[in-house]
Amino acid sequence: MRQIELGFCWPFSGLEPTENLKRLRDYGFDGIELWPNPLDEVGASTWAVALKDSGMRALQLCPYFNFMGGEPTIARSREILAKFLADARILDCSRLRVFTGPPWGEGVVGAHEATEQQWQDAASSLREFCDSAAQQNVELCLECHEGSLMEDSPSALRLLREVNRPNLTTNLQLPLVNEDWKFSVESLARTTTHIHIHNWTVGMGKGDMTCLGEGAFDWKPALRALNGNRRDSLTLSVEHADHGKGDDPWETARRDGPYLNQLRSLLMEETA
Repeated sequence: MRQIELGFCWPFSGLEPTENLKRLRDYGFDGIELWPNPLDEVGASTWAVALKDSGMRALQLCPYFNFMGGEPTIARSREILAKFLADARILDCSRLRVFTGPPWGEGVVGAHEATEQQWQDAASSLREFCDSAAQQNVELCLECHEGSLMEDSPSALRLLREVNRPNLTTNLQLPLVNEDWKFSVESLARTTTHIHIHNWTVGMGKGDMTCLGEGAFDWKPALRALNGNRRDSLTLSVEHADHGKGDDPWETARRDGPYLNQLRSLLMEETA
């Protein structure tokens, strides 16, 4: 692992971006992730200026694709891809998050519920999408999330194998469904470029979400195991900064930024 970048999933609405990006930078973050609502709230061009002025980067954009509903949802996903690739070009962003269908609510299809046709639709669509993204050096990053075709390691590997494109990678969002984290890391280390990093009061995926340095799970062994992933870089990105219970995202950023910088320094020293 040659580089570790630190990201923050932008949870805010109605904030002027430049000065608040500088605040995140001062807490130690290198860039942000943007979901559709905050991206569209001010527009890609305004975000691009704010990121440049603050010395920050767009590390990932997060559209919602859906390959599970046949041609109608696939056609809509093509439109979403075109829009996000255009925004990625403006923002100089080289990574788009991928879901294979809705991650919650109506229409959720997990890996072991999907029909063979849905697997085929996802694989063929992703081949097409990867080829389009590759024209501007953008990777598509599968978010390993419950209720998707990559909710566990064997399923994620099947999808990667069937798509067979070098710019399809994984966001190893632990824990995966019914899977020990060590098995997940061992299985997906070579494909992982991004992690939505969380911690909990009791253990991996157990208890309440909390700040990274105050939780029960020790991330160092997992990240050490990723050092052999043969990737140029890995992004560690703080997601759900309110911890799902209304905590102040700025306080989370204030605590998580220095913690992640210490962790990065340790890992880089160990691999120097």
